[in-house]
Amino acid sequence: MKLLNLYPLFTFNNPEKQFAVLMGVAVPQAEVRIAGTKFSQQGAVLITHWGLSGPAVIKLSAWAAVYLHQNNYTFTALVNWTGESELKVRENLMKLKQENSKKTIHASPQLALPKRLWEALCIQAGVEEGKIWAEISNKVVNRLIELLYACPFAIKGKTTFKEEFVTCGGVALADVDLSTMQSRKVPGLYFAGEVLDVDGETGGFNFQSAWSTAWVAAQHIAIH
Repeated sequence: MKLLNLYPLFTFNNPEKQFAVLMGVAVPQAEVRIAGTKFSQQGAVLITHWGLSGPAVIKLSAWAAVYLHQNNYTFTALVNWTGESELKVRENLMKLKQENSKKTIHASPQLALPKRLWEALCIQAGVEEGKIWAEISNKVVNRLIELLYACPFAIKGKTTFKEEFVTCGGVALADVDLSTMQSRKVPGLYFAGEVLDVDGETGGFNFQSAWSTAWVAAQHIAIH
């Protein structure tokens, strides 16, 4: 019987806690990427006191599970807070600079971002409080664009409290009779839930899989 490794899905732990003061702030349509790879996911991102959470992060931990395990869960996560392309972000910021030259930057959140997040990104980009768009250089604007499109987070390990949600990997489906959930190689042995190599994106998909396979296995066991 082929048994694949089980890889837990998890949220990202950022030891530097660079945005911990923003815990609870959520962005509904962001993109999270793993630097140096093609792994990325889009969706809601939640800033926590330990790092990053939310559907986009959980999904990314699923599809990149093997890679993350092989790299001891140490990597750089790049968050695109806008969900837009780098070119689009650049166009939007340059347009803002030209058309809102007398407006205070910190006080006017842009790109549908939460006010606290916008202010934090401005501070990291070097935008002094009280500055208006006409007073900042293109160099500062470029830094802000970089943070909006690819804000880096040094990730080390899983969540602070090891709060893992579901797993990917498990017993290969080819080794299981899916009409009964009985092993094809060991009669009388049944599998259900996350011991199987079944992995939905997160949440309800995985619960439904666990309940359904358990029901099928129980029905067959009951008549034998």
